[in-house]
Amino acid sequence: MDFDSIETFLAVVRTKTISGAAQELHVAQTTVSQRIKVLEKEFGVQLIERGKGIKQIMLTPLGEEFYKLAEEWSRIEQEANLLKTQGPRLSLTIGGVDSTNTFVLPRVFKKLSNHQPPIKLQIHTLHSDILYSEVEKRHIDVAYTLRERIHPNVNVEKCFISPMVVLKPSDTSGYSSEKLDPKELDSNYELFMPWGLEYQSWHRYWWDPLSISRTKLDSTHLLLYLLQDPMQWAIVPSWIANEAIKRGNYKIYELTDSPPDYTVYKLTHIKQTLLKQKALETLDHLFQEEFG
Repeated sequence: MDFDSIETFLAVVRTKTISGAAQELHVAQTTVSQRIKVLEKEFGVQLIERGKGIKQIMLTPLGEEFYKLAEEWSRIEQEANLLKTQGPRLSLTIGGVDSTNTFVLPRVFKKLSNHQPPIKLQIHTLHSDILYSEVEKRHIDVAYTLRERIHPNVNVEKCFISPMVVLKPSDTSGYSSEKLDPKELDSNYELFMPWGLEYQSWHRYWWDPLSISRTKLDSTHLLLYLLQDPMQWAIVPSWIANEAIKRGNYKIYELTDSPPDYTVYKLTHIKQTLLKQKALETLDHLFQEEFG
């Protein structure tokens, strides 16, 4: 039993199709089919249901049991390869949405990059939905997302919460004692960021979701760059607002009807190698130092 066959089987289970597995692994569909047949021949059992009308891959009862073993085999193989190529060196691949990587995690990243013993670090900025699949495929060790979902083999836990406030350009910086009624805010001058599903539901209650005048963004860097006109406004997590007033003149307002809090969820695979677990414990310790 070779590692390629195990990874191919796991890819078929993840994507639920032969074609999907082939695309993920960058091989031909015939190669995927041959590897699965080799596995079945080696074990003398049928792992995948076959027949007319079956559009998505379904595992046989023995295939379900083999899937558990294949996950463990893959984990052990990766740990062995890591030890072989790098020795006991720790490494982490971290993924996050734009706002967390830009404003929440940079100080943690800096501490990780200066950590002793050294930790090999890779950082990726991706959309929430992609982060879940990347964690499941073990392409990313830990991810930070704004969406809470149930996903196979992925642990999901709350790790960061921040209230939402209104940020407006001003001649002076700081918090205002005045609270704003959402009805007072003209959506024609809003710079809109989609801060998670609960926030978007709250937003639709107050403003027409079909408004064509509103500017929609998905980059916090771009948001602060564009937020210059005194008529403009944006709703942001308070920690982004606090960073903004360090960089320019902005006024921060609370709302009479507060939006749902900005909530960051931490994603990890349900099974970790010993080295990954040690690296993740270091990350958690540094995160707690920064945010308590």
